[in-house]
Amino acid sequence: MNTFMLNINCNYYFPGRGILFIAGVWICCGLLWVLPNQGGSGLALPQNLLAWCAMALMVLWCSLTGRWVKFSYPAGTQLIITGAILWSLPLLWSPSSAWQWNAATKVMALWGLLIVWLELLKTPVNLITRRHWLLILVMSAFLQTIFCLYQLTDMAKLPGGRPYGSYQQVNVLASYLATGTVCALWLNITARQKWVTRVCSLSLVMLPAMLVLLQSRAGYLGAILGSLIVLVAAYKTHRSRGYFSLLLMLAGIILGLVALHVGPRLFPGFIPGLADKSGSNSQRWYILQVTWQLIQNHPIVGNGYGSFEALFGQLTQHNPPGLRDATLLYPHNELLYTWMEGGIVAVAGVILMIGGMLKRLWSRGGRRWIGLAMLLPIALHMNLEYPLYQSVTHGLALVILLGINGPTATPVKNAAQGNMMKLNRILRVLAASAVLIFMATGVVTEVQMTHIEQHGLAPLARDESAAVGTLPNPWSQHDRLDFDRHVALLLRFNLTRDPDLLTRFQSWAEHYRKVHNNPDVNFSLMMIYRAQHSEKAKEICMQSNALWPEDMRFRCEKF
Repeated sequence: MNTFMLNINCNYYFPGRGILFIAGVWICCGLLWVLPNQGGSGLALPQNLLAWCAMALMVLWCSLTGRWVKFSYPAGTQLIITGAILWSLPLLWSPSSAWQWNAATKVMALWGLLIVWLELLKTPVNLITRRHWLLILVMSAFLQTIFCLYQLTDMAKLPGGRPYGSYQQVNVLASYLATGTVCALWLNITARQKWVTRVCSLSLVMLPAMLVLLQSRAGYLGAILGSLIVLVAAYKTHRSRGYFSLLLMLAGIILGLVALHVGPRLFPGFIPGLADKSGSNSQRWYILQVTWQLIQNHPIVGNGYGSFEALFGQLTQHNPPGLRDATLLYPHNELLYTWMEGGIVAVAGVILMIGGMLKRLWSRGGRRWIGLAMLLPIALHMNLEYPLYQSVTHGLALVILLGINGPTATPVKNAAQGNMMKLNRILRVLAASAVLIFMATGVVTEVQMTHIEQHGLAPLARDESAAVGTLPNPWSQHDRLDFDRHVALLLRFNLTRDPDLLTRFQSWAEHYRKVHNNPDVNFSLMMIYRAQHSEKAKEICMQSNALWPEDMRFRCEKF
């Protein structure tokens, strides 16, 4: 028995160290490498492509180096997997194939994160490894704060005048800093090594100060609630260190408040001023109201996965003031989003996944309230915005925190190791390698696409075949490339006056409008119909005016 367990553990810890190293290099170093991009979400962001590369490497490392024995998974695992299956099922009966394609990536992303989590469960977690994982997250958040200070040296280039780190969105950065704050608080209260407490003490001043400057309500809420839970949980056993850590956080908050209110006068152009959120409040309430109307249309089966953008746009045409931005992809609430698109089945899946997580935290070996506190900032943000669609690294952080705050899988003694085990290993290596190659070539493709777009799509307009031929992985940017190719048809028409180009654009645009909202596409299509003296021109103009009432291009009196 002892010999068996010794052999298991020698091979069992080895892949865990490799995963720790790969994740640490990405979260603390690679994440700060911001490649050129045009914004957006999902695979349109190179940071997300690189994050999937890191996770594919983690799975590949574990598959190649780990000892292949059968594992018994801990409490809550079956509930989480069952919930994921239920959450994924509505994709099968979404009424439109275009909607299904639109939603397929988010379903695949969930299963990708689940696979990484299951791999993490196979690596044992003790006090030392848990501390290493938490330190990685704390150091990553601290480095993001340093990056923000650097960005403030050229505040004129920051959208909204607030830094965003490497996440390109203020609230996404804020929930990450809030997560780092909660992790630093727990480490500072419980760790005994001086270098650990010094790092965490500095972080407990810097991270809250930057959170104040970011002025993100999602970040505030996650940091405050998570920190309160940690302080209450540690009150009996670590009271004095809890008080000291709280004083450090208060010092950081005061530093941030002074900088926010006094800084703009002393250092104009370096410290951001107060952000006006009055318009944001009314817009959020409007979004929730319209989303609730969509839920009421099909509360049981849902409207169909991938349908939100199209149906929200259709409904806002009859519910002023319409769309504030070009389009809206998400209702800023994960539960309502799931219910609106997937109905009761998808909601049941979410409830089972949450139940599985809580069962895991409160089972034997679970970290209970401490684990909940660490998961809380990103979990709350998911019901106020859509961080996981904008940052795959947030998904990785959730996977890490869920893995280290609960029991791990245990190897099963005397389990049969036959051909099926070998086949399983080969398949996992091949799958991880395929994902790694796909995402790595996707990074190159994204950078090249950004170059084409920054040159006004001229390469596509001049020679579409040659431009597309230079892209190593067009499928990684399929929707984006499809959009650019068809917009380039209009540029080519200006050069050749070939009417067939307009016909091709017209056919594509009509299909595009069934899934997406875009004022530029609507305007171009409207002008084509107007040149053809078609009644469709006035119809599109009236629809567009209802969606974007402030857009002067859609004044329909001339029709």
